[in-house]
Amino acid sequence: MLTERRGRILQSLIQGYIATATPVSSATIARNCGLGLSPATIRAEMAQLEEDGYIFQPHTSAGRVPSSLGYRCYVEVLLEAQELTQEEQRLIRHQFYQAGKGIDELMHLTATILSRMLHNVAIVTFPHLVEPQLKLVNLLSLREFSALLILVFQNASYRQQALTLEEAASQEDLSAIANKLTHIHGGKTASEIKASKDAISDVEQQVMRIVLELFDAESRELVEEPYFDGLSQIMNQPEFAKGENARVLMELIEERSLLKAILAQAIGNERLRVIIGSENPQSTMHEFSVVLSRYGLPERESGVIGVVGPTRMPYGRTFSAVRFLSGTMSELLQELHE
Repeated sequence: MLTERRGRILQSLIQGYIATATPVSSATIARNCGLGLSPATIRAEMAQLEEDGYIFQPHTSAGRVPSSLGYRCYVEVLLEAQELTQEEQRLIRHQFYQAGKGIDELMHLTATILSRMLHNVAIVTFPHLVEPQLKLVNLLSLREFSALLILVFQNASYRQQALTLEEAASQEDLSAIANKLTHIHGGKTASEIKASKDAISDVEQQVMRIVLELFDAESRELVEEPYFDGLSQIMNQPEFAKGENARVLMELIEERSLLKAILAQAIGNERLRVIIGSENPQSTMHEFSVVLSRYGLPERESGVIGVVGPTRMPYGRTFSAVRFLSGTMSELLQELHE
């Protein structure tokens, strides 16, 4: 059980470890936590925190360091809310309004600002439609019972698939079906199409089954190629004095499939999400934490802003910076649309 006293001790330990990157001793906590407790009492409480899984001892006779569970408790319970200073906010806004108005320039600037502020790797993805919307259905005759279905979405992406028809159909028949389905469902999302009560024929129902399958495939493509910044910044941190963490990070940057798997965890409309150490599904990411936020227009389109760093990252400052940059990007994206 995490009592108030143990919570204060855990908070002091994590803050000390974030600041120094070295295991924290009971004597250090006794000096810094403000509880007026002796090192012996602190050691007894730390022993319970270790038994409960909040901290661990990396080496015999060393101090303690936080576990993923300890960091999780810290960010959800113990962390005091922080905001960027007014001067920092003013400087960031000034940089944005001095930059070009294209989305590419804004994404690049966001990644640069975050990496320099936090000394970790920053990632920003292109905004995409929250839910794909249908623009056009086209059907091209291949043979008497075979056709090519081409589905175009509102963001100009498209998907195609050959299908075997249950009934013979000419190109004239197929064009009529495509025009009807475009008229009925143009501008709709998959959920809106599924809720439609419009009467359609058996062949049209067969086409719509494939249309919805293509919608599902499009929806799974959540992440565009991102902007990166901060690799040189993060390499200066103590965790990367060891070659293994540096190698893993390079693979993170180079293997886009791994990166996309991380970014795809920023699902739904969550304003901020943090994945800490062993919470990452990829075992190679267990020495890292990832902080993610969506930016964009509600119910319309959104991208992801993220920070990747060692688990010993300054979570309070990271959260405030990511939240502020996410809000700023949302405002600028709204202006671009207007």
